Amino acid sequence: MSMTRLEMFVNLGYKIDPFKKARFETGDGVRVRKILAMAVESHAMVSIIGERGIGKSAAVEAALAKIGARIVTVQKAEKERVSISDIERAMILDLCDEKPKGGGETRSRQLRPIVGETSRKGKVVLVLEEAQRLHGATLKSLKTLREMNWMGESELFTVVLIGQSDPMSRAGVSEVRLRTDCVHMQGLTTDEAAGYVDATIGKHFEPTAIEALTLLPQATNFLELQELCITVLNYAISAGRKQVSIEDIRAISPDKQTALPRSLTRSKTQKAAGGNDALKSVLRRRKEPAIDTKEAVAC
Repeated sequence: MSMTRLEMFVNLGYKIDPFKKARFETGDGVRVRKILAMAVESHAMVSIIGERGIGKSAAVEAALAKIGARIVTVQKAEKERVSISDIERAMILDLCDEKPKGGGETRSRQLRPIVGETSRKGKVVLVLEEAQRLHGATLKSLKTLREMNWMGESELFTVVLIGQSDPMSRAGVSEVRLRTDCVHMQGLTTDEAAGYVDATIGKHFEPTAIEALTLLPQATNFLELQELCITVLNYAISAGRKQVSIEDIRAISPDKQTALPRSLTRSKTQKAAGGNDALKSVLRRRKEPAIDTKEAVAC
């Protein structure tokens, strides 16, 4: 009988899930950080797109932490029902001590000086998670909200949309799309996947097994890579081994005869490339352009 994730870590002597507090910069993370730095300076609207578990929220959180902006989030769980009124209320609650007033024109008039004065003191960023679920009417209203004017200035804040698919792909929001940069995250490279395993639970893997693991298609995604690690650890422990071997990797491979790594030289202390090296690694490994942007047009 296979052990669950937490049961596995308890039996291996951990007091906390080793994946939980891992801070790992990838080429994707570097790209997001650089793009958001410019977006915040430009008060732009940006969509960060990628499959579940690829590290979107973590990359955005890390990037905005370096910028030191005032962050606004909407806590409503049913994202498809988030309205522009919910966003206005969230901005008032997160940016000042006032209580949101009644709906419509009254709250809009209340919000304008709050955002205007806050933006003069620092950067304001509205972050909307699961943006693929937002209604088209909300996205169009968000464009209008960004155009609010205070003391002769407009576009007072930055909008960051985070989603598993492009929220601008639906019909009726083409004008919003023209004002939005869409950044598609590419996922982990093999070197990054190996470095992540090494930095978290690498002591339970033979170096050659880590190399073989990173060749599997699921290894481009943080969550799926974690699941792979748990699966092969179960195989190894069931077989009475203290470390995962190449045979354990072969056992879970879709092709049981898959070729094993040609190079078996990775050491257990090697880490994935960080900073600009990680960015270059991503760009080098992708034939298509890493960033798909739409040119913004004047309001």
